[in-house]
Amino acid sequence: MQIVKSWVIGAALAVTLALSAACSPTAPTPPPPPPPPPPGPVLSCGEGVSRATVNAGGLTVSFEAPSATGGQGPVSVTCSPGSGENFPIGTTAVTCKATDALNRTSECSFPVTVSKLATLSRTRYLAFGDSITAGEVTFPVGSLSHGAGLITKQVVVPSAAYPTVLLKTLQGRYASQADLTIVANYGLGGEKTVNARNRFFEALSIVRPEVVLLWHGHNDIPGGLDGAASGAASEMRVMASEARLRGMRVFIATMCPPRPGGNRTIGQIYIDDYNNRMRALAASEGAVLVDIYGGLLPDVTRYIGVDGLHPTEIGYAKIADIFFQSIQANFEVR
Repeated sequence: MQIVKSWVIGAALAVTLALSAACSPTAPTPPPPPPPPPPGPVLSCGEGVSRATVNAGGLTVSFEAPSATGGQGPVSVTCSPGSGENFPIGTTAVTCKATDALNRTSECSFPVTVSKLATLSRTRYLAFGDSITAGEVTFPVGSLSHGAGLITKQVVVPSAAYPTVLLKTLQGRYASQADLTIVANYGLGGEKTVNARNRFFEALSIVRPEVVLLWHGHNDIPGGLDGAASGAASEMRVMASEARLRGMRVFIATMCPPRPGGNRTIGQIYIDDYNNRMRALAASEGAVLVDIYGGLLPDVTRYIGVDGLHPTEIGYAKIADIFFQSIQANFEVR
């Protein structure tokens, strides 16, 4: 009897539990866990920025900030120093930083290099002289009978003249001043120094140069006439002094070396004498001595034409370079 009673109670409890479960609502499914955040931001800078200026105080430089990859958006990128700021002459490190919404960061850096362009303190030049300043080049046109030598003639080639080549060199080196730079060619074939004074004064008034490149005397001394060298040197002093008194810097050049075998070669003794006078003149007038003689001598047969006096086109290019180096040494500002 007791067993039956226990069974009845158990059955009733099971029915109660079943009815209770059937009447209860279904339990909600828990939401899935949130996805993990993306990897932190990555910032990569480029190779750098290079600029040039004539301003000693530096230059305003603009650049694009590097782009970040990854990170939880939004991602901001800031750089210091920033684009549009003034950068001094030299190299400045720019550091950029990316920050995402989770405050994770990444950094990189790149250099901004600002170089100072070279400039000239003086840009107006007067090249005054004879046919060698004008740009005469010697061409053989035949030979004399019985093998006595070559017949030559001189032709002015303006594009080969040293003032033309010098101007191109100056404009190339000092590009920011190219429009301001002039080298006026006042070379006159056959002119002697003792006859050049009035033309020189007129050239000073017309050109109003800051610098005078004075190179004369090749027509005065070839025959070794008494007083020719001293007379030419005296006129060179007058011209150099006048330019100096007008506030112009004066460059005085030595004569070209002779090429052996030419039909217009000047005797070595006369060239040495006159060049020594030019050296003394430059020293006494505070002028810059431009040693054309020394610059051409090591390769004289290449630089001087077959007449023994006038330079070849390669010679004129060498002469322009010698003048350029003197100008650079005296007037370049960096």
